[in-house]
Amino acid sequence: MERSTEKRRNRGWRHLSIAKVLTLGTSPIPSWVAFVMALFVTISAFDDVRLFIMTGPTGDHPWWVLAGTIAYLGLWMALAFLPKLAPYGFVLLLVTMYPQEAPGGAILLAFGALAVAAYRVSVRGLVVIVGAFLVWQMAWTTGISALGPAGLWGLFPATLMLVTPGLAVKFQRERSLQTARAQMAAEEVAAKAALNQRTELARELHDVVTHGLTMIAVQANLGTLSKEEGEQHRALSEIGQMARNSLDDLRRLLQTIRADDPPVLPSMEAEVAPSSATIDLGQSVADAQKRLSGLGFPTVVTTSGDLDRTPNGLRSTVLRILQESSTNVAKHSGAGTDCEISVNVHEDSLELSIRNRVTSGRPRLPVSGTGLVGLRERTSRLGGTLEAGQQRGYWTVRAVLPFKRRETLH
Repeated sequence: MERSTEKRRNRGWRHLSIAKVLTLGTSPIPSWVAFVMALFVTISAFDDVRLFIMTGPTGDHPWWVLAGTIAYLGLWMALAFLPKLAPYGFVLLLVTMYPQEAPGGAILLAFGALAVAAYRVSVRGLVVIVGAFLVWQMAWTTGISALGPAGLWGLFPATLMLVTPGLAVKFQRERSLQTARAQMAAEEVAAKAALNQRTELARELHDVVTHGLTMIAVQANLGTLSKEEGEQHRALSEIGQMARNSLDDLRRLLQTIRADDPPVLPSMEAEVAPSSATIDLGQSVADAQKRLSGLGFPTVVTTSGDLDRTPNGLRSTVLRILQESSTNVAKHSGAGTDCEISVNVHEDSLELSIRNRVTSGRPRLPVSGTGLVGLRERTSRLGGTLEAGQQRGYWTVRAVLPFKRRETLH
């Protein structure tokens, strides 16, 4: 994993374009370093001004010397505190040095500023500084300085040598920042994926466990209240069947979670409930009707269209809606409550509706508050809608699932 991550990082830098390089901005320096830089150049500038005043404006172009002092003071202040202004200050310093045959300390400060600017200013600004300095060197050595063109053999290499360390540190810092940003983005993606996985797992566990345990609890209550031996035996049989179905669902869920883990022994590959591709919706609707009717909720089923036309990716969601709605009927309705299940297969969608008459009183079993939320999330991910609420004395759950342009869950 670490090796692949490192490869991705290196690959990103190999394909770094000129445009991306030029967008590298300014680099920070510690505040105490900026203070020392500013203090040093200020003392140097004041000393130059003192000497200029004491000796008087003698020699060729004396006022350019004073202008150069002010220019390098502004340049170094910009490098310390306002690096965006450094290219302008450097060009101004070159202008003040050009008329002087021997700039002396000013040219040394220009070379020092060049080394600092390689790290401090943006790459665009550094291109301006280096380009202007090279042009100035050619013009100055051929037109003003006594060095002549031969002096370029010393000035050009010195310029490149001073720029290289700062640029190397700047690119290394930018690479470290890019790596940190990539790592942070990867961690955010992983955290989001883990959250989505936990949410999906919680939804599946709710669908599997709540439905099975609710039906078992209702059957247990009926068996306890009934004094007929046949009725009790039937309730126990239903409890056993529901428990087996719930275990099958849990095994299927665990198998999905551990899909990438090989079994410890071949014999551990137990048979599980059918996948969504083999869910028989007609049988599922009939089972829901049978369960509700057996629990004392007379249920009427109406269907239209060919249920077999339902895409495989939708069938598990239809089954979950049936189970959750049946569970809610058993939880919240009084004995003898009428229930209606309607499944209509249209040309490009499936419409499922489950409704039961609203009864007064508190629910007989605890309310989780997460079932309908999970169903709405599943339906929304498939591009459909799910509505639930009270209408004309009936609690209605209505879902519409389109056949196309959906995201498959399994």
